[in-house]
Amino acid sequence: MPATKANASPRDRMLKRLRRLEGQIRGVQAMIEEGRECYEILTQIMAIRAALEGVALILVDNYLENCLYSSEQGVDKTKLMKTLQLFLKKW
Repeated sequence: MPATKANASPRDRMLKRLRRLEGQIRGVQAMIEEGRECYEILTQIMAIRAALEGVALILVDNYLENCLYSSEQGVDKTKLMKTLQLFLKKW
């Protein structure tokens, strides 16, 4: 049975979004080749940026949940700080 949106794994959700992003990027390339208006192209680029940030959020959420915590040691604060610094660098 295929995964539904509600029970899709983070990996599947990220891959689906990245595939959609591939299509959006190809669309922007076509818009540039066609000589479309800058405003239209920029609108699409901003949508791509937002979608990519969504992928990053899924990745960080999954990382926080599955990679930074162990039942024996709790949260690895060093890894958490490195992750937050990297993630917040561009926000």
